[in-house]
Amino acid sequence: MFKLISDLVDPFVRGRVDAPNSTPLSFIHQQMRPLRWIILACFVTTICAALIEVWLVYYAGHLVNRLVAIPPDQIWALMGAELVLAAFILLALRPAVALLNEGLDDIVFRPIAVSMVRWQAHQHIMRQSVGWFRNQQSGQLAQRVREIGVSATGTIYAVLHGLIYVVTYFVGSFWLFTAIDFRLAIPLLIWVAFYSLHMAYAVPRFSRHYERFEAAKTDLTSLLVDNYANIETVKLYADQSYEDQHALTKFRRAFTAFVGVQRFEVVINVGMVVLSNMLLVGLIGYALYLWHVGAAQLGLVAASLALATRVSSMAEWMMDAVASIYGNIGATREALRSVAQPMDMPATPNAPNLKFKDGAIEFRDISHHYGQGAGGLDRLSLHIEPGQKVALVGASGAGKSTLVNLMLRHYAPERGKILLDGQDISHIDQNSLRQNIAHVSQDVSLLNRSLRDNIAFGHSQASQSDLYDAARRAHAHQFIQNTADDMGNQGYDAIVGERGVRLSGGQKQRISLARALLRNAPILILDEATSALDSEVEADILDALYTFMADKTVIAIAHRLSTIAHMDKIAFIENGRIVELGRHDELLARNGRYASLWRTQSRDKLTE
Repeated sequence: MFKLISDLVDPFVRGRVDAPNSTPLSFIHQQMRPLRWIILACFVTTICAALIEVWLVYYAGHLVNRLVAIPPDQIWALMGAELVLAAFILLALRPAVALLNEGLDDIVFRPIAVSMVRWQAHQHIMRQSVGWFRNQQSGQLAQRVREIGVSATGTIYAVLHGLIYVVTYFVGSFWLFTAIDFRLAIPLLIWVAFYSLHMAYAVPRFSRHYERFEAAKTDLTSLLVDNYANIETVKLYADQSYEDQHALTKFRRAFTAFVGVQRFEVVINVGMVVLSNMLLVGLIGYALYLWHVGAAQLGLVAASLALATRVSSMAEWMMDAVASIYGNIGATREALRSVAQPMDMPATPNAPNLKFKDGAIEFRDISHHYGQGAGGLDRLSLHIEPGQKVALVGASGAGKSTLVNLMLRHYAPERGKILLDGQDISHIDQNSLRQNIAHVSQDVSLLNRSLRDNIAFGHSQASQSDLYDAARRAHAHQFIQNTADDMGNQGYDAIVGERGVRLSGGQKQRISLARALLRNAPILILDEATSALDSEVEADILDALYTFMADKTVIAIAHRLSTIAHMDKIAFIENGRIVELGRHDELLARNGRYASLWRTQSRDKLTE
């Protein structure tokens, strides 16, 4: 039954990615709308379960009164049908309602809601640009995406499973006993007043402490991920005493925040013990007084005892539910600092796919300074003919990588536009753009998957023969066959580790080249694509690349000018502008910046 209900809502619906609302309550309302019918069913079953509990208290008092008034030998004759009905309620109806209520809450609602919120948050974040990710901490993002599913769902769960149940029980009990004797409302109302004051004092403070605790926990997670992901740098360069002190600050902050949360939990719990005792003394004592003066039956005393005991536990439950609601709202607010950030490069609604023709690229009056007013590119224009091979050279920081990043839509230019076959790339579907581009970078990042998956990434339908051919052309096939991981996987099935840590720099670069060769896109971007290779392997791979590049539009960044001397056009970039443009021999003949750099590298090569 529960599986049938669960199947009514798919938490992983694609294409339903709305921009997340930025405030906790509006975000929770937005995310839970697809589950409104399940939430309504949980609401109804929770009320039914609470009303049955109220009936039990009422029936306990009623039963005592009847047993006092009826001779023992007439009980079955006068109460048989009633007792059978009560037994049916206890043995069948109450368990059935409890099963339905718990099942809807814990088997249907929570798993779907947690997974759905996490999925939607992940989908939104993955649509952010690469530039946005470079300003974030990956550990913090992962923590917030994981936690927001729990906190947003926990808020609704605490309302359904705690608050609604307890409020229904309180209201039902209050109505029941005041209907029997309105004077019992006096101790209940006094207790409710003290209880409300206790909640008003403790819960908001608990929420603030819990939000600080979530922020400290996320900050600590970011530190740990940062250290573990960069362990080689940490081991090689770290000042251990400084790093220990830096880490200790994060750990101590998390500890202090945790103590703050626990302190207010103690305040809440001890306060509830005092309030529970007040209710027991007040309600039962008043009921005894009424019975003593003949104003109430013995059943009222019995029912008051049951009610006081049950309300005490319910009150603690309600306090925990309210604290949980506040805490989850605080945790959701903290996670929304990342999850609800607006798209830094919003896609054009209903953007058309790229209509690829022949691969002509135009950079028209491009400026981009990363929001800093300097650096990057400054009114650069460059036209690349279809099938033309263009090299970008210049000093580090001249703007070469910025040009490539803009072409890949990692950033949006602050001025100007980039046209591909006459189409402004900012107005076309980004996936269709990138499907036509293969990119090989000097900073190779591999996924913690098999070598096969890394080469075929984004091209999972490639045949095994095509995959092997790409690996051979990238001179990777031989070392792949000799690779094994700690889990016994070998060859193409071997796992490369986080960011490819089990491979050398040259091996990772060859895997990246094989990936680009397998994609076989009409536009190829090479950013120091052979920088990690030794000269012999580089020469062999360049021969394969030249053949591969024959019918493609190519943009190549290179510091070793010998690798790009054959290019159709070479652009020398300085301070974000093209200061020289032409073929290798033309630039040498001009005896300018390119020629000077060529002579310097040639002289250095001779002295090696």
